[in-house]
Formats: sequence, structure tokens, C-alpha cells
Amino acid sequence: MRNLFFLVGILTFLSSSVLAKEKGLKSPWQYQIVSSEADPTLDQQHAVFELDFSANNFQSENPVTQIELSCNGVIERFTLDSTFKKNLLVSPGVYTFQLSAGEFHIEIITQPISIRPGFKTKIAFQFQSSQMREVYLKPVIYLYPEKEQQTTVQLQPNGKFSFTYPLYTENGWTGTAHPDGQFTIDGKNYPYLFWEGINTKPVRAIDYSSGFVVNKDDVTAFLEEKLTAMGLNDQELTDFITFWGPRMAQSERGFVQFLFNEDYDEIATIKISPQPDALFRVYMLFTPLENTVELNPEPQEIKSVNRNGFTVIEWGGSEITYKETLANHE
Repeated sequence: MRNLFFLVGILTFLSSSVLAKEKGLKSPWQYQIVSSEADPTLDQQHAVFELDFSANNFQSENPVTQIELSCNGVIERFTLDSTFKKNLLVSPGVYTFQLSAGEFHIEIITQPISIRPGFKTKIAFQFQSSQMREVYLKPVIYLYPEKEQQTTVQLQPNGKFSFTYPLYTENGWTGTAHPDGQFTIDGKNYPYLFWEGINTKPVRAIDYSSGFVVNKDDVTAFLEEKLTAMGLNDQELTDFITFWGPRMAQSERGFVQFLFNEDYDEIATIKISPQPDALFRVYMLFTPLENTVELNPEPQEIKSVNRNGFTVIEWGGSEITYKETLANHE
């Protein structure tokens, strides 16, 4: 299972079919001079750059509408409106642009671009995803010792933490684990240990030959069936479904693949002291699918937990954009 997926470089993503059509433009394109024409509304002391961001898929990704722009070193921050365009009134001359759109997109730096008096020059920008940085969504850890005991949980995500609760210290989480699943730190009880993170490595490729295609209307029944088969209890199952059910139902259909136990180490490694008798980890990869995408995966084998002795359960997941070039066809 460890070769279920492999890491590929960002260049795989960048080998887009959208190629440069304008002179001086390199492939894959980050910016493109669409046109430069005289504008009768302008005098000879002024010119306009029209910056066009409509080529970006900001609305269906983590929404990104805040742009930071440096024009010849002068920095401006602005929010895109529904047109996804921004006009800059300038004096005729030569300009270099530097643009960023948050941590999930690669910064764009242009070559010097000249603009003539009374002209409007249109430039299209396409931010390339840093892929993308995969986000680890709500991994949670439940601990069920046979009796109250001091326990330490240490995690090393494949990337970095973006949030933890309770606060993850340099030495991990240390507290009292209770048989009912409560975990006490400094007198405060927590139903589970929570973390989220960001994968700082290149995008992972997915083997679409094994897994499940789930329709929107079947999400709840699908999750109830699979999570019950895994041996999750009512509380764990409810927590999973109430978090992932609404997310999955936003797509008409999607591809689901689970990572179990040692394969979860691709997401994060875990060390627990004292060592549990049973450790069950399940991580779901969910990929929304367009109607044009046809997948016929073999049903994936579902593994289950054996709840004997000190038992620890962890679940989490990621939503990953479908890209045919990132499929592992081994």
C-alpha cells in the first residue's frame, strides 16, 4: 500500500495545456499581454493597465480574492470584485509587476512592460498553485485506556501544523487519558486531541484504480456503512460524518480512498507513551469529480480496529483536486 501514491514535483502540475500565444511569453504562462491599444478617453500624460485575473479558479479553490501588488516597488493591496479585473492609471513608461495571492499560490514577477501615452494595455494573470499545499483537515485522536493513566502523544506531520487544540507543545500533548475518551490537561477535559496542518511537499498523486465513487445523495449512507465496518463507535462516527458529510455533499459526486494505519504515516507519524495495545488510524482522500470524469475503481478493502486493551483511534482527511496528470497509473 505504501506505493499507493507518490509525490510529484510542481512541474507536473505546471505542464498545462494552456500555452503562451503572445510574444515573449513563456510556457506555462503566469501572465500574458492580451492587447495594447489607444484609448480615446486618455490624454497623452496618462495610460492604463487593465489587470485581468479571470483565468484563475479562485471561487472553487480556497477562495482567494485579496491581491498584493507591487508596481515598480509601490505596494498596493486590493480585493477583487466580481469582474476579477483591476485598472491602474499610470504615466507612460516602463513597469515591472510583482503579485501574490496568499500562501497557496506562487508569486508572479513580470519582465519590464512598457506602455505608450494614451494607451490601455491589458494583462492577464494566472496564479499557479503551490499545490498545492494539501491541507490536512481535522485529524482527531481519541484515547481509551483501560484505566486513568498519564499519557503523552507526539505527532510529526508531513509538513507543518496550522492549528492544534489543545495547544501542541514542544514535547507533544501530555495529560490524563480516561477510559471514556476524555483527555485532561491542566484540569481541563477534551473529548479528543485536534490538529490540522499543511503539506509543504509537492502534490501527491492518487491511484484512482482502487476506492469508491460516491454520489451526493449517498454520502451519509456511504460513510455510515464504511465507518461502521471499520469499527468506529457512535461518537467517532458522528464526529466524522458531521464534519465530512456537508463537505462531500457540496459536490454531485466524488472519489473516496482511505489510508489505513502505516499508510497514515504519509500524513503524519505518531508516538504514544505508554504504547497502546491497539492503534487504528484512517485518513480519507476525497476528490470532487466533474461529470466528464469517468472512474471505475475496484472497491477498496476496508480495515477494522480490534478494540482490545488500551485503544487509540485517529481519523482525518484531505480534499484534493482531480487532475488526470496526477493519477498514478502504475
